[in-house]
Amino acid sequence: MQFCIIYNRYVWIVLLLCAIRSESLFAQTNSDSSYQSKDVEIIGYRYQDFSAGSKTIQIDSTYLKNNPGSLSDVLSNQSSVYIKSYGVSSLSSISLRGGSASQTQTTMNGMLLNSPTTGQVDYSIVPSFLFNSMNIQYGSQVSLMGSGAIGGSIHLSNETNFVKRKQLNISYQQASFGSLLPIISTRLGDSTQQFYAALYYKQATNIIPYYDQNEKKKLDHAFQKQGGMYLDYSKRIKNSTFKYWMWYQQFDKDIPGTISAPFSDATQYDRNWKQGLQWNWVKKRSVIQTKIGYQSDKMNYQSDTSNIHSIIYSKLLQAEFEYRYTLTSNIVVLAGSQVLLQQANSNNFSDSSVNQNKVGFFLSSNIKLFHKKIILVPSIRKEWVKNWIPFTPSLGLDYHLITSLKFHGLASYNYRVPSLNDLYWNPGGNVNLKPENGWSYEAGIGFEKIINKISVYQDVTVYTRTIKDWILWTPSYGIWTPENIQQVWSRGLESETRISIPISKVTLQIKNSFAFTKSTNESNLASTDERIHKQLIYVPLYKNSFTTSIQLKRISVGCIYNYTSWSFITSDNSDYINPYHIFDTYVTYSTRLVKSKSSISINARINNISNKSYQVVASRPMPLRNYQVTLTYTFN
Repeated sequence: MQFCIIYNRYVWIVLLLCAIRSESLFAQTNSDSSYQSKDVEIIGYRYQDFSAGSKTIQIDSTYLKNNPGSLSDVLSNQSSVYIKSYGVSSLSSISLRGGSASQTQTTMNGMLLNSPTTGQVDYSIVPSFLFNSMNIQYGSQVSLMGSGAIGGSIHLSNETNFVKRKQLNISYQQASFGSLLPIISTRLGDSTQQFYAALYYKQATNIIPYYDQNEKKKLDHAFQKQGGMYLDYSKRIKNSTFKYWMWYQQFDKDIPGTISAPFSDATQYDRNWKQGLQWNWVKKRSVIQTKIGYQSDKMNYQSDTSNIHSIIYSKLLQAEFEYRYTLTSNIVVLAGSQVLLQQANSNNFSDSSVNQNKVGFFLSSNIKLFHKKIILVPSIRKEWVKNWIPFTPSLGLDYHLITSLKFHGLASYNYRVPSLNDLYWNPGGNVNLKPENGWSYEAGIGFEKIINKISVYQDVTVYTRTIKDWILWTPSYGIWTPENIQQVWSRGLESETRISIPISKVTLQIKNSFAFTKSTNESNLASTDERIHKQLIYVPLYKNSFTTSIQLKRISVGCIYNYTSWSFITSDNSDYINPYHIFDTYVTYSTRLVKSKSSISINARINNISNKSYQVVASRPMPLRNYQVTLTYTFN
């Protein structure tokens, strides 16, 4: 019955939008809204085309190509995003603007990656080298993206270029701690169709050395192996473009112990299968985009010592429809719907099978005023989730003061519904939880200009966000259970700097990402509560990532510096993890083979040059100085 109700609502919104399209046939026809070019598919996702007011950065595609690794490594080294790593062969989660891991939404080709059970993503098992585009969008995107995008969102995609090509890439990476990573991929296509496929396998012993009170020891029980494949096919027929993609991955790992409890026999294996189908249709001023995606995940965790054997199966079906219409050269409207059907089975749930379904409708507009100096993006979203019916408006603004100087601001209402684990985990789940909710505001100013061949980009953004009914797992009579006990106030400042300086035959590039994050518990449970006005645990006050590189013909040399300030590990701020400075360096050499279109590149990298002993999570050692070499051969 519930599914039928959801289906009927979805049908009605589709019929409504089709009626809107029919009425648009009587409108004036000035000029076509061009979303396609001859060679490049440029129909963007709504987070790209209706993102005025928000801060967005794009990870360099060259870096993704030359530094194959996990998504957690890329985000940590190329942004001010804080990655909470539990060490090698363990979980890596994210914190954006002082939010929890489940308050960041991650998409893959426009489809949700967040787990239905935990509401988050383990970034350590997502290979960054599968994608040619990665965007980080800071701040709330709930009105367009739905529940969970409170702190921001991470968008991964394979953008399609309809050009003639025959390309085969063979890559092999050898690294410290018995790590090896072979990758083979191919791209084939012409002006009407494109095909991309990738196979990869990774394994590592991860017997890393670490220091415990100046005594050098070695981490045991940390072996991992990972393998998978990715397929992507796009076809263009007249005014339509079809895209199908599929990603399958297996990940087996030992779960190491901690410094205080080094013995562990825990193991975990994951099986992930995700696929999506997208159809784009363009005709004059109308654009229709539909997507349907399905993901099936299995996680098996067991520890004989702790007498834990947990198996979780989860499924997610996602369907989207959106319609865009260019009213005038200065006004584009967007209307759409989204359906999420989530189900999970586990021996850890109060019922063997639990589910959560969401139906959302959204409406937005991109409005250009005063000769396109001002861009306004008002958006609204209405979502139905069981007993919750949140309404989330937002208003984004870009104001070009002059050609090179832009002010941007965003006001939005946020919410996140509890995950399946929050509601039904046994023991501890709480079916009486309320959604997290609250308002966020941000404002920034950006400068971008080329001065005497020197390219300069600078953006400074400030924000404030208050979330009520923050869900926190706390111990109660020996059992951890989630409760709506917190009101959290997050505020801070972010700075992004990019400078490119050509000097004779050399190009110097400088990039710096800085974040100041103050995220405190403002709950007023009792005047004696020692958590009041204290910084949340594992939210560092300062995070900075600095990168400099020199490009000389075929050679590129770079250095990466990361600083993370102290982070508290107790809610009363009585204990903390020491700050740490991490230096990495790399060199890349690329060249074309004589009398051939093929090319070869070598990338050598040293991580943690200073051999710093540090922890991101208490009692979880991170690797000391380590090395990796990557060889890539490209056949054209």
